[in-house]
Amino acid sequence: MAVVTISRHFGAGGHTLGERLCERFDFRLADASVVDRLARNEKLSPSFLNAMEKEASSKLLSAISTLVSRGIFYKHPGSPAEKDDRQKYISFLTDVFTAMANEGGYVIVGRGAQFILKGHPKAIHVLLVADYESRVSFLMEQHNTSRSEAEKTIRTRERERATLASRLFEADIDDPSLYQIVLNTGQMPYDWVVDTVSELVSRFKDRE
Repeated sequence: MAVVTISRHFGAGGHTLGERLCERFDFRLADASVVDRLARNEKLSPSFLNAMEKEASSKLLSAISTLVSRGIFYKHPGSPAEKDDRQKYISFLTDVFTAMANEGGYVIVGRGAQFILKGHPKAIHVLLVADYESRVSFLMEQHNTSRSEAEKTIRTRERERATLASRLFEADIDDPSLYQIVLNTGQMPYDWVVDTVSELVSRFKDRE
């Protein structure tokens, strides 16, 4: 089975796309909260990452633990003291995301999975973009929040996203060459976005 990674301008609908793909293909959703929970379990809490408020799904964590017990997920031995947080965290992400990709049937939203899984034969990398006003409107509608709160959330999350790319991967997270498909959700009905990515996933599944 395929694994889908979703990067997005915050408010472009990346998490919603992940949920819709999971419903359509019976995949599991692994968002930033899941990855952060696993990192805390491994006693990894890099100072350059903000803690996420949302707790991870116990069902999904159990599934990932199954990968661990089957030997698919390789846990590094204790890292030398001189090894910095950045490299330890990248090693952790590589273990987690590679295990998910090899197993298949996951949608990973955020946390740089497109960098870790670049070139993986099962990986489909998606980037969602949208203009600022469309993103503000999407958050206000989806989360029933005020304009000021939507704008504040976008500013905060975009800073986090830029920090992840620049400090962790030293790369441009919006480089289109990282992705099989880039969609502007402010320029088309959202159902078209879901259908377009679903078609790509179906083609990957058909070639297996």
